[in-house]
Amino acid sequence: MAKFLNRMINEYDDGEETLITPKNARIAAIAICVLSIIGGILFGDFAKTAKGVFLGGAVAQLLFRQHELTVGKSIKSANPQGMTVSNYMVRLLIRGLTLFVAIQNPDVGIIGCILGLLSIPYGIYALAFADWIIHRKNGKEV
Repeated sequence: MAKFLNRMINEYDDGEETLITPKNARIAAIAICVLSIIGGILFGDFAKTAKGVFLGGAVAQLLFRQHELTVGKSIKSANPQGMTVSNYMVRLLIRGLTLFVAIQNPDVGIIGCILGLLSIPYGIYALAFADWIIHRKNGKEV
């Protein structure tokens, strides 16, 4: 898992091509959101699910970008642990507020919102799995 994280923050520099990049993580997250909306068409109210997935997915994309921007700053700061914890708490608060808004608004599906918020982590897991499959087929250790 450490190699996957190193690839994610572009510190894996042996010249090897990899699927795990922030851009690909965003694309995988959007694909997961589209699949969630399709699931909403099949199993529930399309409009509520689509609004929830859009809300959760948009917030997840913004939080991922904020996390991406602050990782380098927190490593170079005088108190990296404190800065990391404070940034995590801010992101957690924003996720909580997003869920609160989805619960309070009857036009937004809470399940769709949760799926949208989980799109980035599951997108990263999907990329890591695909990267593992590709490296395994090529006979390389991951």
